[in-house]
Amino acid sequence: MAKRRSKRSGYDKMSIYMLYALILFFILQNIEVIIGYALLAALLAIPYFLLRWYAKNKEKRKLLQAGLDEIDRMPGVQFEQYLGALFKDKGYKVQYTPTTGDYGADLLLRKENRTIAIQAKRYRSAVGVKAVQEASGAKGYYGTNEAWVITNNTFTKNACNCAERLNVKLIDRKDLINLIAESKAIIQTQEKPRPI
Repeated sequence: MAKRRSKRSGYDKMSIYMLYALILFFILQNIEVIIGYALLAALLAIPYFLLRWYAKNKEKRKLLQAGLDEIDRMPGVQFEQYLGALFKDKGYKVQYTPTTGDYGADLLLRKENRTIAIQAKRYRSAVGVKAVQEASGAKGYYGTNEAWVITNNTFTKNACNCAERLNVKLIDRKDLINLIAESKAIIQTQEKPRPI
């Protein structure tokens, strides 16, 4: 899985600015100078956060605009990130698990009281029983309410039988197309200019 930057880095920079302001206050004992430095720090921080927000949303939109041909060519980690962006658009909080030792889940979704362990399989052929068993194990390990296996392909008959017994939801290519269509509809609705 690709390295993810900590969300704290922006907050750490703000903490450093605040520390500078506090040190200056004790050195100079002049509140006007401190207020000036605090305003300067805030003015410098605003563009930083706006650029981060813009870059993050641009990357998410780019991922979500991917078609099935692109999805079929994605490396597994990128497919996981794609699914993460897709579910974030649907209001879920998304947590990625480590690439190794993930106990059968690539993503963990949370929304209200609902928690879901997801096994993502970007395959060139039908997905088998092993993926279903991994997702079921992840449900127990992570203590989620549900377990899903999502693929860009289809599932074998044995995988379908196993999923039914283990209560694992299967999302195949057809279901994935529907999820993508829903997400693109949401994006288009958000991008439409509002009448004045």
